Amino acid sequence: MVRGGQGTVVTISSVIGQIGAANLADYAAAKAGITAMHKSLAAELSSTPDIKTILVSPGQLSTPLFNGVATPNSFFAPVLEPVDVAKEVIAAIDAGSSSVLAMPLYARWIDWINVVPVGVQAILRKIAGVDTAMKTFTGREAGEKESLI
Repeated sequence: MVRGGQGTVVTISSVIGQIGAANLADYAAAKAGITAMHKSLAAELSSTPDIKTILVSPGQLSTPLFNGVATPNSFFAPVLEPVDVAKEVIAAIDAGSSSVLAMPLYARWIDWINVVPVGVQAILRKIAGVDTAMKTFTGREAGEKESLI
């Protein structure tokens, strides 16, 4: 891309990469690393204006990966359809600009939880249910795993 002087880098992260969650340490760490890598890459590519960067940071998706995850509040934190996220990515690529796509609405503001006092963070996490959502997690069924291999 650098030699050609143009292109778009799309990085898929997650809200969990910003806030972490109980029983998701590995996933949260991976997504936080992906987010940091994207931000560094975007800074490095800033001298190449025709290479765009798009960071996608969605909340929960309705995929087999999230089977059984308890969504504490479907109004404030609706489960996203993958096709809707894909449409947003395509629209951002077509717009020809670098961007951060955080969906749904709360995902655009989730970073602010890290600037409030720890006690307030604990209350917000309890209200949101972020640390109990995985208790009912089932994940992909055995047959689904085998068909992916």
